[in-house]
Amino acid sequence: MRDLSVLKEALLPEAVGLMLDRFTDTDGLVVVEAHSSVGEVACPDCAEASRRVHSRYQRRLAELPVGGRRLVVRLMVRRFFCDTADCPRRTFVAQVEGLTSKYARAGPGVKGWWRAVALAVGGRPGTRLCRVLAAPTGRARLFGQLQAPAVPSHSPRVLGIDDFAFRRSRTHGTTILDVEQSTVIDVLPDRASETLAAWLTAHPGPGSCATGFRRHATSAADHTRPDDPV
Repeated sequence: MRDLSVLKEALLPEAVGLMLDRFTDTDGLVVVEAHSSVGEVACPDCAEASRRVHSRYQRRLAELPVGGRRLVVRLMVRRFFCDTADCPRRTFVAQVEGLTSKYARAGPGVKGWWRAVALAVGGRPGTRLCRVLAAPTGRARLFGQLQAPAVPSHSPRVLGIDDFAFRRSRTHGTTILDVEQSTVIDVLPDRASETLAAWLTAHPGPGSCATGFRRHATSAADHTRPDDPV
C-alpha cells in the first residue's frame, strides 16, 4: 500500500484524495486503477454535502506518459444522492480535483501538452508528434484544446499576431500573444483584418504591435491605433 501511495505522488500529484488500487505495465501501456477516498462531496447546485452513494461506474482517462509509455487511469467514480429537498438535482457525480472534469476523457496534464502542441505545430503534424510523445490523440481533440484563454487584467506592452490553420488551406484562425511574457492572450476564429481590428478596438492598452507575421495585420493595427509607437 505504501508503494502505491508513493507511486500516486509520482504519477498524479495534483489529484486530491486519489487512492491507487492497482498498477500494470504491459506492451508500452501503463494502466492505473484508482478510486477517490473523499467520503463527503458537495452538490454542485446547492453546495450541501452528501455521503449517500447512488451508484458507481468506471471512467477511463488519458494522462501524461510515464517513461515514454502511455498512461491510462481507470477511475472508479461514485454518483451521490442530493438529499436537499428544494434542490433540483437529485444525483450528481463526484469529480476528483486535479484529475477529472465533467465529460472529460483526459486529465489536465496531458490536455496541457495537447494544447501546447496544437499551438506550436497544428493538426496533422501535432497528431504525429503526440504519437511520438506517447500521448496519442486525434486532430479534433487536439484543436479542441484551443479555446480562447482568459484575457489578462493588465495590458501587455507588445502584442504578437500570427495565424494558424484549423484545417490546412481551408479554415484559419489568429493567435494574439504577449511578446514579453511569451503567453497566448486570445484566439480569434479567422484571420480577417476586420476581426483583428475589432479585437484591437475592444482591448485598448498595448503600446505596440509586433505584426510582422502577417501583412494585413499591420494595416489593421495602424487603422485602429494611429498614435501607437512604431
